Amino acid sequence: MDKSDIEISPINEIADIDTRDVVYRAFLDMLKLEPQHRQYLKRNGFLDSTIDNQLYRTIPTKYIKRRLIANALKRKFNLSGIPGFYQEEDWGWTFTNIKGFFIPLFDENNKIQALSMHLDKPFNETTDIWFSSSGKINGTGTKNWISKSNIDENTDTIILTDNLILSNLIKDILNVPVIAFSSITNSYQILKAIDNTNIQNIIFTIRPTENQNLDYIIHRVFRDLIPLGYNLETKCVRDYKDILEDDFLDLYKLKRVETCSCNV
Repeated sequence: MDKSDIEISPINEIADIDTRDVVYRAFLDMLKLEPQHRQYLKRNGFLDSTIDNQLYRTIPTKYIKRRLIANALKRKFNLSGIPGFYQEEDWGWTFTNIKGFFIPLFDENNKIQALSMHLDKPFNETTDIWFSSSGKINGTGTKNWISKSNIDENTDTIILTDNLILSNLIKDILNVPVIAFSSITNSYQILKAIDNTNIQNIIFTIRPTENQNLDYIIHRVFRDLIPLGYNLETKCVRDYKDILEDDFLDLYKLKRVETCSCNV
């Protein structure tokens, strides 16, 4: 086996956004969305056209299929620096195996900056984890990215959520300013995302049945937001379709957020 072009690095730097976008799009083009995952999305309010446009794909669980897909990508791209991909002891490329489907995380220019994995069954009290390969041979760890859309210097109200599927539905159906995050532990990235805007109102929208860390998020992520004078409110949705209610975007200008008002 010719190993001359293989570089093994314990820590790879993340590739730039343009490279990640090209590789991830090529990767997703090699996958398909299985019927059970399409039906899950449709039950929660997504149209087939939206599902296709947002590039949801089922994660392959068969070992040989993951190897074939990863090595086909390797012939076209350098996978070092692309979170989620890594080499095994025989130098063959593969990627993370878990039951669920991929959720592409787009930036404001519609480029894929990362992939999240929505799990069929919760793991460590969460249903969403990043597609990452930290600690693997030639693997690359990812960052706790955020996604924002429809935000400009005149925006005064945003929806903030830690649920990427919910944010995509809000973006597609309501077409309102939204910021989505996953796994962040403070408000720095949120503050950076709303810098140089006119935002005064933040509606934090959650699905409590999928979020066991609500108190942690409110007291850590919101810790720096409360003293800055933002009008903060939590809204709990039991079903994704709750965002279609007429009063969903009404803000009651709460100055302090301590707990979720809905009964879990």
